[in-house]
Amino acid sequence: MSKFLIRLDDIHPRMNHDNFDRLIDLLFKYNIQGILGVIPDNQDQKLMIQNEDLNFWHQMKRLEDRGYWIAQHGYQHIYDSNDGGILGLNKQSEFAGHSYDVQKRKLEKGKTILESKGLNPKVFMAPSHSYDHTTVKVIKQLGYAITDGFGLFPKKKDGVLYIPQLFASPKHIGVGLYTICLHTDQMKENDFNRLENHIKKHKLNYISPNQIETYQIKEKKFLWIFIDSFFGTLFKYITRIKRNVIK
Repeated sequence: MSKFLIRLDDIHPRMNHDNFDRLIDLLFKYNIQGILGVIPDNQDQKLMIQNEDLNFWHQMKRLEDRGYWIAQHGYQHIYDSNDGGILGLNKQSEFAGHSYDVQKRKLEKGKTILESKGLNPKVFMAPSHSYDHTTVKVIKQLGYAITDGFGLFPKKKDGVLYIPQLFASPKHIGVGLYTICLHTDQMKENDFNRLENHIKKHKLNYISPNQIETYQIKEKKFLWIFIDSFFGTLFKYITRIKRNVIK
């Protein structure tokens, strides 16, 4: 049976606070917690929607205390590389293609900012889903999981927990853990309604971040490993075709 996990992207002090607060109220109504992708030092002008919320960091801490996980969503959300990274879904990146030293500096600076605000980031969330093997090396050193990639189940690879992320809206194929990736800045009335209707229908199948490892695929479950790999590869190529980045 499918399970669902909420992930919110592009969270920072100048986001669309009205949409964000509305979504948080909706999740609170149904006692659902998710992963918050917080940009430590946002410098992306396209994401500066409203005035700075001076209460932003206190709000993040309250949500973390309520059971949300904080994900480090890059560093400044500035794309300075054309490398699509491991997933190859976009031709832009803040990390992929850069040296180990550059990536380590960005990630450590970002983590320091989040920790200085009293937060305890557990996950890395790459802007534009773009990270490479060097990024993973640094991520492992920082002790992060990664919310990204294709597959039906969370799994550990080389000591890093990967939490798959397939869809940007409530979809599933009947089995697996599905991370629903939401960009609150862009959500419209229909998006809120669709999400709430899905929650009403599948409320018991929504999980909190603290339950993620419960659904981790086990090393000796060879059939499920094959199924996970098959569907992961299928989703990867379908997504690349849709984005017109297939090689």
